[in-house]
Amino acid sequence: MQVVEYPISTYLPREVVYFDGTSAILPQDYVLRKGNLRLFVPRSRLENVVDALKTSGFREEKLEFYKGEKYSLSMKIYNIWELHVRIYDDGFIDGHFEVSRDYLEHLQYHTVPSIYEVSDFYRTAYNKLHIFDSITKKWIKEVRTHYLVTLNPPRSLTAWQPIAVVVGALSAIGIIAYALSRLDKGEDYVPMY
Repeated sequence: MQVVEYPISTYLPREVVYFDGTSAILPQDYVLRKGNLRLFVPRSRLENVVDALKTSGFREEKLEFYKGEKYSLSMKIYNIWELHVRIYDDGFIDGHFEVSRDYLEHLQYHTVPSIYEVSDFYRTAYNKLHIFDSITKKWIKEVRTHYLVTLNPPRSLTAWQPIAVVVGALSAIGIIAYALSRLDKGEDYVPMY
């Protein structure tokens, strides 16, 4: 197990003004809930955005829970963290920070949404920031104040790859031991000549 010392922090919208002229102070648990605040890019720019993310170091992710996205991209940050981005065919984008897939804690540890970091990475392909509040069904025109949210690391990390190697080796030994236990002298065997 590995002990980790470095948290990761991000800013998330707090006080917002919508395009309809109304304003709101969004509760912190609201902005932390996945899918409540979503990025958007026009469908015609999706491929450019994906290319920009890949150029920045994101890679396509195969080990993930599929949620209907067209693209699932991730990039390692500060050794143990990943920025995971799901891009949907309709132009919506969801991003969050999480423990890297290299560790078992990835499966159950907290995540924190990412808005500004994701848009910073694709800014070269699309230089506008569109944030949609999916609960109120309103577009955010202005963000007046922010929350500073910190995701602290787990107390320890367990890399799954060494465990998989040991389990694989033990399984192979078990299979070989079983095969060897089935050996006999062949006394019942009568060759046919």
